[in-house]
Amino acid sequence: MENSISNVEAGFAKLQGMNFEYYMQTYSIILGRNSKEFIVDLDLTSLGGGKKISRQHARIFFDFTCRRFALEVLGKNGCFVQGMLHLPGNPMVKLNSQDLIQIGDIKFYFLLPLRNILARPNNRKRVSYEDQYNAEDCDGSSSKKKDQRDGNKVGSKGKALMAGTSNEKSEGKSSAENLQLQQSEENDVTTAIVAVLSDLCHHGQWIPMDKLHAELVAKYSTVWHQNTVKKYLTSESSSSNEYKGKPWNGLLALLKKYPKHFDITTKTNGRVIMEFVTRVSQLS
Repeated sequence: MENSISNVEAGFAKLQGMNFEYYMQTYSIILGRNSKEFIVDLDLTSLGGGKKISRQHARIFFDFTCRRFALEVLGKNGCFVQGMLHLPGNPMVKLNSQDLIQIGDIKFYFLLPLRNILARPNNRKRVSYEDQYNAEDCDGSSSKKKDQRDGNKVGSKGKALMAGTSNEKSEGKSSAENLQLQQSEENDVTTAIVAVLSDLCHHGQWIPMDKLHAELVAKYSTVWHQNTVKKYLTSESSSSNEYKGKPWNGLLALLKKYPKHFDITTKTNGRVIMEFVTRVSQLS
């Protein structure tokens, strides 16, 4: 995989194993094994992870609420972080730099950059990856102060990912961060939808929205942030009369934003409208 080799010099974080290194270039990555239905960001089986690797075994992501990285366990065999086993359904695991992670037979370290990466091309030197985040409570106060002191920020997709610019306008920065947060949230939810659809049906098979919704509630209602749950798994934020009272209204709106990947159809039985969804193509 392209990011596994050392020609990528900088990223949000680095995964360092005995025979590989992977630089995160997005807010969220999926670790597991590739299949016909789903291509993961980091295929652990190709690196010697063994046979106990699930298709989607774990997710490493930046938690904007806590302002730090975390690990979500998805695979049934779980993950070890600093020697402690974590299983699906357990709370998110807060990650510190130099934490040792074991998934299947493969072990690797989670590392964070020691200093900023300047935006100018001639200053993009290889960055040291070391402990940058304190084990503070999930209020972000400690890391926020450090961000303000050092000028660090989490950037958008790209290679100059942690470049600080002190003269940014606050309004533009806030707007950009909100957009990035929304895109990251949508990516997480659509990735979860693809995973659930892959488990429920074959490619091209139609699944009732209520069944998809029930599976998402069972797997993610205690895992996702409460605002994400409210937005996509309840009818509280619904303003549509057509789907009033249906808790999957938010899901429908999201799926319709990605017609290249999901197709929606409806069937009417008297006054009852039933919605169905299928995958059109694989998410990139």
